[in-house]
Amino acid sequence: MQYYIKRNNILSQYLQILLKLDCLQGEKVSLQLPAWRPGRYELAHYAQKIKGFKVSQEGKITPSLKETKDLFTFTAASTGICEIEYEFHANQMDAGGSWSDDEQLYLNFINFVFEAKGRENEPIKVTLDLPGDFKTATALPKIDKHTFEATDFQHLVDSPLFASTTLKHDSYNVDGKTFHLWFQGEVHFDVEKLKSDFKAFTTAQMNGFGDFPAREYHFLIQLLPYKHYHGVEHQYSTVITIGPAEELGDKKLYDELMGVSSHELYHFWNVCRIRPKEILPYDFSKEAYIKTGVVAEGVTTYMGDYYLLQSGYFSLENYLEILQKQLDREFESFGWQSMSITDSSFDLWLDGYKAGIPDRKVSIYNRGALISLTLDLMLLDQQSSLQEVMNNMWQKYGDLKKGYLLEDYQQIIAGHLGEKETEQFFSKYIKGTQDIREVLFAQLGTLGLEVKAVPRANRLEAAFGIITNEEGIITKIHPHGPNTDHVMQMDRIVEINGQPFTSDISLEADRLDLKINRYGRILNIRIHASAEPLYLSHRIDISAENPKRTAWVRQS
Repeated sequence: MQYYIKRNNILSQYLQILLKLDCLQGEKVSLQLPAWRPGRYELAHYAQKIKGFKVSQEGKITPSLKETKDLFTFTAASTGICEIEYEFHANQMDAGGSWSDDEQLYLNFINFVFEAKGRENEPIKVTLDLPGDFKTATALPKIDKHTFEATDFQHLVDSPLFASTTLKHDSYNVDGKTFHLWFQGEVHFDVEKLKSDFKAFTTAQMNGFGDFPAREYHFLIQLLPYKHYHGVEHQYSTVITIGPAEELGDKKLYDELMGVSSHELYHFWNVCRIRPKEILPYDFSKEAYIKTGVVAEGVTTYMGDYYLLQSGYFSLENYLEILQKQLDREFESFGWQSMSITDSSFDLWLDGYKAGIPDRKVSIYNRGALISLTLDLMLLDQQSSLQEVMNNMWQKYGDLKKGYLLEDYQQIIAGHLGEKETEQFFSKYIKGTQDIREVLFAQLGTLGLEVKAVPRANRLEAAFGIITNEEGIITKIHPHGPNTDHVMQMDRIVEINGQPFTSDISLEADRLDLKINRYGRILNIRIHASAEPLYLSHRIDISAENPKRTAWVRQS
């Protein structure tokens, strides 16, 4: 089968797509469009961006039937080529979408190519109608200038592609493996420094797993002129979208680029190959409920940052700045009291990656990272490590014909940590809803790191338990504070004590008079300070280095 992709009107952002499929007379063909994509366990309903679907054979229309929102069927009238034509609107610029404009064509094939049921393992060619001076970046094998071939459907949808005249390329090598760097957009950083930094964390990760079963890997990086941050993993590549590009010359955003890049490379092993059983093989037509978000994203989030420390890119102080923010995020919410990380993983399909209603669930990324850090330090006391656990996972479940369950991960950890201690930890913090503070802070203490929780500098948050955005809209209210029955989420604070609201307004009194706009109604409300600090910031003090901290930073 072969896809042909062209753009009749570039600025419309529509792609014209033709699929040629060799069929037998009377063959019923079922074409399933994906409803979600790997790495994002929520329904995206890509069919909403498809229009003009039609089937023809030898110039005559073949009747087709839309059996579900994204399943199309038809019966071939005769033996020969059936042509399926449709348009797709490529207007989503993030690491999982597709985009078309006058500068580039960026494709995530998962968004718009059909799985021919029963023929998933057939090779697929893709030909792009592009100007001759367009360069392309993809992990797909190239068989002509703008023609590529995937071994099967899964290979195609796991291989994003960039195409433009301004695409920039560089590469580095580790142990005979080539890592390609593709940049679309303006480069405002030292490429040679970036190559050195990427090579350092790549080497550290490869040493950690001891194996990298690929000859080449591609970092496809969109350098955007506006604020953005996203990454998506693939078997032989990753797409990263980040901006503003001009700020990548500064350490803050450059650190974020390093963080997401290290995170996505770790996914080469964890998720792309060490895969939860529930998504093996992928069925993109329906939900695939998983309970292993703590492994898939929690471990990856922790290890992605940890390898920047272990490889020398981050100093200990740099790493602890990230950890402090993770602590602030974790304990700003009380979702851990309501739902375990296991159930929060399962419920990704219910409310996706949105914050959701107040204090209902936890982040599999943030809480998962803190759980993983805690486990790593506990394992270190047993002369082991989380990376050693993941290496065992790699040896046992790295084969894509296998898959693991949460119980399998727990069993491997128990082999390093002990059955009783592992069972208690999983029961409390992974399957349960206990506060991880005590065990986490105690483990950090064994590294000579003391966590101190102090009232936030913003007194509206610390004393009154109210968090706002810069416009004064209330985004969070501390559930144990004194003002839960005075204000509500989405109230906009217009004035405080007669002064127009600003995000840095000075608040010294223990009683404040607010003028608020509540969905168009102007109300005057008095709020009171709490006797105890509410929202806190976390500071980690570093004492003299000890053997455990030395071993943690240098483990491989």
